[in-house]
Amino acid sequence: MTSARASLARAVGMVCLAGALGILFGSSAMAGVIEVFHADSLGGPMSGLKKAFEGKHQGVTINLTPSTSRQLADRILKGETCDVFAPSSAPIANELVTKNAADWSVVFSANEMAVITAKGNPLGIQKIADLAKPGVSFVRITAEKDLGTGRTVEFLKRAATLEGKPELAQKIIDAAMAANSVPDTVRTVREGKANAGVVYFSAAVAAKNDLEIVRFPASVNLSDAIQNAAAVPHTAKNPKEAIEFVRFILSAEGQAILLQTGQPPVVPAIRKGKIPPELAN
Repeated sequence: MTSARASLARAVGMVCLAGALGILFGSSAMAGVIEVFHADSLGGPMSGLKKAFEGKHQGVTINLTPSTSRQLADRILKGETCDVFAPSSAPIANELVTKNAADWSVVFSANEMAVITAKGNPLGIQKIADLAKPGVSFVRITAEKDLGTGRTVEFLKRAATLEGKPELAQKIIDAAMAANSVPDTVRTVREGKANAGVVYFSAAVAAKNDLEIVRFPASVNLSDAIQNAAAVPHTAKNPKEAIEFVRFILSAEGQAILLQTGQPPVVPAIRKGKIPPELAN
């Protein structure tokens, strides 16, 4: 065989080998787009998780769709395509399982309610009673389907009671400006339309360059009740890739991102339903 023919034969062999490897491993290649529906309060954490995951999987794009957990669940139950559902409520995630819209759910992080103020906290707001002082304008979530509405009310009542002034909670609630969502509440305080507001701690952390955060004891901040979960609905077009993203959320790197963005990971994660093998540990 001439040198030219030998070179050609080697080239053909390499092409065939590459083709064989493509057939062998092509099925494991990740899809181009992963659709993630997540609670508004997970905006900061999901942005960080998206960036890190896409950096590890070239060619993969994660589309983030934020809204209230209830509204997103309703969209999925009506058949809308979603690869990963991440509500700020374990019961809502489990609802998909009980209604046969998903096989499993996993709780991966917690959250808490906190007060936000203008940068520098010019009015010196440190406790709930300060929100009732003359000249202090306060904004809260009031949307019917937003879990933050009820959680804000409960937080204010708990905190006011802890301070020995339970009667102030209703006064603050009644006098509050209305906001449609967590982002709307943050925006209202950031733009100076209100002096303070109540949002999830993770949302406050995401806006920490523009606002100040006032945190409260665990006995009143609802950290015992606010848990974020994930599920892969039956409407998922890319369930394999979706599971891989959830696995990343549960990894040490994913947990570090959650912690940095104001959502301490739940360790070990709370698993319910028919958990896929990839997420069993």
